[in-house]
This record gives sequence, C-alpha cells and structure tokens, in this order.
Amino acid sequence: MGVWSSKNDIQNDSSIVTGSSFSQKKSVIGKTIIINGEVESDEEILVEGRIEGLLKAKGLVVVGKNGVVDAEIEATEVIVIGKVNGNVNGVKKVEIKPDGIVNGNITSQRVVLAEGAIFKGSIDMSSREN
Repeated sequence: MGVWSSKNDIQNDSSIVTGSSFSQKKSVIGKTIIINGEVESDEEILVEGRIEGLLKAKGLVVVGKNGVVDAEIEATEVIVIGKVNGNVNGVKKVEIKPDGIVNGNITSQRVVLAEGAIFKGSIDMSSREN
C-alpha cells in the first residue's frame, strides 16, 4: 500500500487516522525535510518532517508519527500523531491521537483528546457554531 492508497488510510504507519477523508489534492512533507518559515497551502498536508514557523492550510493537516511542528498551525482540521510545539487553530476539529503531543493552545469548534495523548495548554471552543 502506498502513502495515499485510499481516502480512509493515510499510510500504514499512521493507520490510526482512518476515517479522515482526503481530497485528491494532498502534499507530503517527508521525514528528511526541514522547513523554516511560512508554509501556506490550498492542499491537505501530511507532515512527517519538521516545520518551524507558520503552517496554514485550507484543508486537513496531519502531523504524522515522525512529524515535528515548531509552529502555529491554522487549518480546517488538524490531526496530531507526532509532536506540535505551538498554537493549533482548527476551524472544524483538532484531534490528538494516542501518541500525539501538543504544547500550545487549541482553538476549534471540536477537540478530541485520545487516551494517551499529551497536551499542555488551554482549549477555546467559544467559536463553536450552533
């Protein structure tokens, strides 16, 4: 199975992200890639490398098992399996999976913290639409 084998499975190593629907537009930041600065994308992003600065995406951002983000994240939906040091703003949803680590504040309509997830910060769900 490849990295983007189906809409419901990002990759074998990160199969705990099942249920997320990916569009046909997606980008992968691989394990050996380090980005310093701002990253903006209209595509969905899987981060397995390192980003330092700011990450903005109009779709889903997944911080994979090997991913480290020392940046603020702004996206429609954010799933953390790796590590994030910075504030996370997910318009619709922010989810921290069992091995995920977030050191920063979360702002989102919906927040899911799985058992085993590590989170240090505050959560603001006041922008939730009824």
